[in-house]
Amino acid sequence: MSTQIITIIIIVLALALLLWIFFSSIAIIHTGEVGIVERLGVYVRTLQPGFHMVMPIIYRITEVVNMKQIPMRVAEQEVITKDNVVVKISETLKYHITDVNAYVYKNKDSVTSMVQDTRAALRGIIGNMDLNDVLNGTEAINRSLFEQLSEVTAGYGLNVDRANIDSVEVDQEIQESMNKLLRASREKEANIMQADGLKQAAIAKAEGGKQSAILEAEGNKQTQILEAEGRAQSQRLLYESIRDQINSVNEALTKDSNAYLQYKNLEAMEKLAEGQNNTIVMPSASLDRLGDIPAAKKLWDSTGDAPKKI
Repeated sequence: MSTQIITIIIIVLALALLLWIFFSSIAIIHTGEVGIVERLGVYVRTLQPGFHMVMPIIYRITEVVNMKQIPMRVAEQEVITKDNVVVKISETLKYHITDVNAYVYKNKDSVTSMVQDTRAALRGIIGNMDLNDVLNGTEAINRSLFEQLSEVTAGYGLNVDRANIDSVEVDQEIQESMNKLLRASREKEANIMQADGLKQAAIAKAEGGKQSAILEAEGNKQTQILEAEGRAQSQRLLYESIRDQINSVNEALTKDSNAYLQYKNLEAMEKLAEGQNNTIVMPSASLDRLGDIPAAKKLWDSTGDAPKKI
């Protein structure tokens, strides 16, 4: 009876050992991860995502490595700028593992090494920059830091995808001084803009006065031109009228010069008769010609007062 019990115990232990070996051999690697397999402490292979059977005791999965991109916040550090101002820098990194063997076996702690290199590189970059350049040039700092880390961390089996400066803080007294300078600069810009506005307004006013004066002068000029043209036109018309009269007289003289002279003599006599002196002295030849005029002859015949010859 005791032999049967011992046999059953042995069988149960054997089955338990087999079950343990079976379940211990099962390994499931999730997506985005890989498994490091060692045989008696020596690296054998890397397990990709999926179901695997690994013989226990001799083989062992020593580490499961995450291959996804990993964000990391670097502890805040104090850095001295080129102009001897202490600033506090806060930054973040994003990285992923590219070489599992180098990451696990070529460096004791690749992430810590990456952080140390990041802090050292940041001190070197900011140490060559003035405070204003640091405050206004975070993008340039990010690019320079990324380039330096990309070269260094490749040996750690890592790749830095992004380095980003989150904040830059300065001492409270320095911050107050910067605020005063900023306010003074803004007031200066406001005064410059106001002065420029007044200058532009004065220029516009002067230009307006200039244009007004030009338009007024142009108007006066046009008025004078029109008046001069009017006077010239009037004088031209007067000249043409006089010319026409002269032409008419010349034409009349050409046709009957004696009748015209007789008419002018009568006109002269009429004007003289209007005066107080009614005695007219004329040459006898002129009196003879007056008698040839029908109107004069008729007048003398009706009055009986013919001109007397001297």
